[in-house]
Amino acid sequence: MAVDSNFAKLEEEVNRLLDLLGRLKKDNADLQSQVEGLRTENAELKGLSQRLQQAEHEVLKNREKVKSRIEGLLSRLDGIHS
Repeated sequence: MAVDSNFAKLEEEVNRLLDLLGRLKKDNADLQSQVEGLRTENAELKGLSQRLQQAEHEVLKNREKVKSRIEGLLSRLDGIHS
């Protein structure tokens, strides 16, 4: 009977380990999927960041143009009053 008892314990341990291995494989697949999703999201955010930087550059460039035009108008107005 001792041999049967030992084999039963061994079978239980092997089954427990197989269950654990199955859960770990599933968890690993889930984590890999999450990583891929985060990589995609990161790439999208990088693209948005670049677009934002370009938009900021355009705003600053336009601001400088408007400032220059206003200064020119003010200078002309000052010339009229002189």
